[in-house]
Amino acid sequence: MYRIFSVLIGVGASAVALALPAGAAAQSVAAPGAPTAVREYAGTIVFSQFDAASASWSLAVRRVGAAQPERLPVASSPTPFDADIGPDGRGRPAMIYQRCAGSPQVPTGCDLFVFSLDGGSGERAIRNANDPHNDDVHPTLWHGRIAWTREYSSNPNEPNPIVYTKTLTATRSLPSTRLPGVPRRRCGDVNRGCGPTTGRRVEALELWGKNLAMTVAYGCGSCSGIGQRELRLVDVVDRTARQVAFQVTGLSGQSLIGPSFFAGRLGWYKACLGDPSGCRQGRGQPLRYRLSTRRYTKGAPGPVRVDGFADSGSQLYEVTGCAFGSEGAFDASCRIDAVPAPAYAPVRAPLR
Repeated sequence: MYRIFSVLIGVGASAVALALPAGAAAQSVAAPGAPTAVREYAGTIVFSQFDAASASWSLAVRRVGAAQPERLPVASSPTPFDADIGPDGRGRPAMIYQRCAGSPQVPTGCDLFVFSLDGGSGERAIRNANDPHNDDVHPTLWHGRIAWTREYSSNPNEPNPIVYTKTLTATRSLPSTRLPGVPRRRCGDVNRGCGPTTGRRVEALELWGKNLAMTVAYGCGSCSGIGQRELRLVDVVDRTARQVAFQVTGLSGQSLIGPSFFAGRLGWYKACLGDPSGCRQGRGQPLRYRLSTRRYTKGAPGPVRVDGFADSGSQLYEVTGCAFGSEGAFDASCRIDAVPAPAYAPVRAPLR
């Protein structure tokens, strides 16, 4: 099962955690020990914390106003949790996450759980969504509605991902709603040929209202580059989808990190996780898309390697300092920085 530890966020236009004064420098708010996704809601961030001694991951949060992160009382995992944070059906902050067995290289038995951050009694398995025969991954939560990916193959190179949505209160007998996912056909730019895509993967999901952002990757026989990535926007009510961003990928590990919603905007980070020459002058860049006008803006260039990203509006959360390689000494300097949001300027749509 292929995993890219991208950063995701659950967003509210409410109080932002660890607010910094205008013009302030970046502030390091956590040391996860390895690349992790990070998401934010109402000032609290959630991420996975790697423990090198046990080679396992814990689920961690840094609550709004807290001086330090805290590890939550849930069982550890051999892989990152891929957690999201958002409002439950009553508007209270809650988390949804996957926990897997197996190994980091081949996770197995991935199921979904929820954990209330407002007086809850521990984690609860999402029994009306989990499939005992297939892996359920990449969950996201918004006001009691969830979306996630089910992988119908044990082949890590061909996971056959299908995206679903359901409410947490729905009965198990009520079928989940299937949503548009990874494009199954594409026409290439090399010889103009059209055909089925290969190696389809869903890498991240983020839910906000009726909007579901998803980062997907696939191969295309008639396309340039080694592979392609898209940031797509799905309406979970009418089940329509459109492309928001497109990227040709190669040895530089070009990635679209951290789809994040806030105040009617969708934010993400364009990064290179391999050879930095594949990004503009060796720099990465945050971007935004306004849902109402479909217009794009770009922020000032930043680090070329950002393994996790969340845009809360007034500041950006960036997982930086990680090195290419496995967990351990390679990534001991990984950190989550809270960065004051830069000025954004109009930019051309990054579409194919």
